[in-house]
Amino acid sequence: MKAIRQSHLLFLPYMTNLRQLPIVMISMSRWDGDFSSAAWSLAKTFAKNQPVIYVDYPYTLLDYFRERKKATVIRRKPALWWGKNSVNPLNSFGKFLYALTPRLMIPVNWLPKGQIYRFLAGINDRILASDIKRGLKSLGMNEFLFFNSFNPLYLSKLPKGFDPAFFIYQSRDNIRALEPYLRKHGATAEIQAIKEADLSIVTSRQLQADLTHLSGRTVHYLPNAAEFDTFKRAFLEKIPMPADLAEIPGPLIGYTGNICHRSNYPLLAKICEVHADKSFVMIGPRNHWSSTDIDLDAIPNLYFLGPKPIERLPDYLAHFDVLILPFLINEVTKSIYPLKINEYLASGKPVVATPFSEDIKAFGGVIRLEESPEKFASAISEELKYDNAEKRAARHAVASENTWDNRTKEIWQMVENSLSSKQSG
Repeated sequence: MKAIRQSHLLFLPYMTNLRQLPIVMISMSRWDGDFSSAAWSLAKTFAKNQPVIYVDYPYTLLDYFRERKKATVIRRKPALWWGKNSVNPLNSFGKFLYALTPRLMIPVNWLPKGQIYRFLAGINDRILASDIKRGLKSLGMNEFLFFNSFNPLYLSKLPKGFDPAFFIYQSRDNIRALEPYLRKHGATAEIQAIKEADLSIVTSRQLQADLTHLSGRTVHYLPNAAEFDTFKRAFLEKIPMPADLAEIPGPLIGYTGNICHRSNYPLLAKICEVHADKSFVMIGPRNHWSSTDIDLDAIPNLYFLGPKPIERLPDYLAHFDVLILPFLINEVTKSIYPLKINEYLASGKPVVATPFSEDIKAFGGVIRLEESPEKFASAISEELKYDNAEKRAARHAVASENTWDNRTKEIWQMVENSLSSKQSG
């Protein structure tokens, strides 16, 4: 399949400009999920200039029966079962942006590695590829770019007849250190995707080193960014306090994002204890139940406000006094460039984080990095005491360079470099 794509490259001067072709993007995040994702942010940014079809993370038959009463599943039912109304414009996010819901997939991840798994996973890939091609056709589109943003469980090897003009694979986490469900088949599939792709990119320096070594291919570094125009409101505007925040006594120490296996819960409990006079507010879905034995609901000054749409997060950041990133330091987090760091910095607010990766350490000039609970707690006090307008402006300026608009420009430069290299080769 890759040889076919390379044969296209000989005729690129006569083909439709790649920047005008629709982009088909798959990921592990749905566009209407509980928290923001790099894939969704990239999709919205690309869609400013060209059509983007954002493909839902596929539901399996098992997922459907577990979640069939949820509104998000009910409204997708015709597409999931019969492939009807599978493509929908998302005009509120961009005039060139579409969502595609593929048909239900066979649950295969429970199977051991081997012929049966490969056979059934291949059927899933053909269903997904067929639905994508049908969706393109319904929009009057034929040629396309394929962007797999960290979903190696699907289309890591492209089936016959699924022939994008260019294939980009992006890794955003160390799948080999994630939960068994993902790494069981995902670790091998990710290497396959890198070998299959025309361009492979990663969001952290550690991932770049690891995947270059494991795949034997060149893997490029492209860090995460922020929807700067959204989050700069927290720095520039006077925003009314959200109602669910108004009843919580200050000072307010905030966190936004998934509350999950990455977080250091003993550290979180300790800083809540040390700062009993402050309120710690967590915004995001709660997925911590299997990651800690600490009863977080028993901590009197720890508040959970649930997930919020990305467009509303600046309303909360504007009223937090300090923002925190209390992640564990382990094999999972050392490969993370957190999406939220530039969102935090865009607000201008002080940030205290653990030094969990080389990527977060690169922000050491504008954030506090402390590992122990005691030093982390002290840093919160110091950042509250010594914050000023100059520091806030410096943080905001760093975020202004790390925008998704800039990242898409970098991606296009990488695509052009890749094409030039293959043509000259």
